[in-house]
Parts: sequence; C-alpha cells; structure tokens
Amino acid sequence: MSHNQPPPPGPYGGGPSPYGGAQPHPYGGGQQQPAEPNPYAQAPGYGYPQQQPPQGYGYPQQAGPYGQPPYPAPPAPGGGGGGGGGGNRTKIIAVTVAGIVVVGAIVTGAVVLAGGDDGPEAMKLVTPKTLADGTYTLDKGTDDLDHEGTSVQGSMPEGATSVLAQYKRSDDDNSGLAFSGMYGEISDPDTVRDEMFKGFEGGDGSPSVEKERKRFQPEGADGPSVECEVVKLYDRIYAPACAWAVETDAAMVLDVNAENTSASDADMEAFAKVTAGIYQDTRKPA
Repeated sequence: MSHNQPPPPGPYGGGPSPYGGAQPHPYGGGQQQPAEPNPYAQAPGYGYPQQQPPQGYGYPQQAGPYGQPPYPAPPAPGGGGGGGGGGNRTKIIAVTVAGIVVVGAIVTGAVVLAGGDDGPEAMKLVTPKTLADGTYTLDKGTDDLDHEGTSVQGSMPEGATSVLAQYKRSDDDNSGLAFSGMYGEISDPDTVRDEMFKGFEGGDGSPSVEKERKRFQPEGADGPSVECEVVKLYDRIYAPACAWAVETDAAMVLDVNAENTSASDADMEAFAKVTAGIYQDTRKPA
C-alpha cells in the first residue's frame, strides 16, 4: 500500500464521525466519555423508543408542528462537576415543566367543541402572577412561551384558546408548577379529562403512574371536581398531576419538586386542594 493512499474504511464506515469527533465505537467502547452530559443536547432519542404508539383524539404523531421542544436527558443524580446538585435540579425542573405544559395543551386542544348558545356562562382561563396564596410565582406565561417557540394554539380547534404557564415555587427555585389548559365550548368534558391524562402519561419524560387516579372535591359538593394521580418522571422524581374539565374549560396542573424522590413524598390529596384553589384563581367570565 502506498503511503499516500488513505486507509481502507473500517467495518462501520470510516470517515468523519457525524458527531464531530473521532469515529465512535458502535457500543461506546474505546472513547473517553465527557465529564458531564449536556442536559440541553438536541440529539434525538435520549434512550426512549423512536416510534411512538398511536394516540387518540388527533394527538400529533410528530411533535414538530406543535412546537413541542424535545426533552433533554435529565442531569445525573447527585449533580456533576462544577454545577452542583442544586443547578442540576433546577435544570430538570425547568425542562420537565416546560415539556409537560405542551403535552397537556396538545391533548386538551384535540377535541370537538360543542355549539349553541344554551350552555353555561362562557369562561376564560388566565394566569395570575401568583397562585395558591403566593406559593407559586409566574415565571413564563402563554406569550413568553410562544416567543420561545412553545405554543400549541395552531393545533386548537376553531373557537378554542390555549393557555400555558410555568410557575416557580416562591421559596424554592428547584420546584415548579406547570399549568396547561384551554377554554371554549367542550362537548364531552369527561372524555377530555381522560384524554389529557392519557396524553400526559404517553409523553416525553416517560411518566409512569405510581398512584392511580382518584377524584376529589376538596371544597365540597358545590366546589370543583378534580382528578389526580402521582407519576414518576425520569425514573427519579414523583409528582402529583391534577386535572379538571367542564363544559367551558379544561386544564392540567403538575407539581414538580426535585426533593420528591419517593411516592410517599407526593401527596395528591393535598395537591387536589391546591388545584381546587387554582381552578378558582384561573377561571374568569369571558
């Protein structure tokens, strides 16, 4: 072989790596791993299956048209070099809350609205600066998220309006709350609520149900009816998720706290009471 000839290609198709470095070993061997993975890397997959199962109610088979951002891999438990555990917890809270905001709204919008003028008084959803007596402070509202490319209004049926919000806990930046809803005339509220939970459970982040759904009426028979469950996110964080659906509006609320590392830490009955208050605070006459 001439010294001027390039070596023959390797068994995996030599040449420049598509990842910008030396040719990777197909199973990761022989390569020095980075000290800390980039939690916002955009490479697809992140260990989840590429093919999603069919979803009901027109749930999109591709996230792109709805602006849903891909989920980064969560930071490693215990933190990494230089950033510390607190920084990594903040990242996973921000990523999870932003993603769940969109998942809930997509499913909520994929419904057929009722028609006619003989229904209940029209309502709209708002996102006040604080929720739960100041426990949560608004971080990003619908317009803020839209400017970042996170919007699902384009997927809404005619006459429906999407409302998204991301809140931070006032006393802990490592905790947050996602609000995702829509308002309009809903023909089948029970089905909408069911579909919200189904879409959420099948979304990115691989939420798995740890405590089955229960119905609560924290304010008695005259108060709102909410349904809640506890899910496990990224195989590490336990979070209560609650939803309501009535003829004028529907929403899902998720409480994400990086300190909740066991199912017993996530109290869905307590969060049902919080959600009933959020129901009152976010619903206003249209």
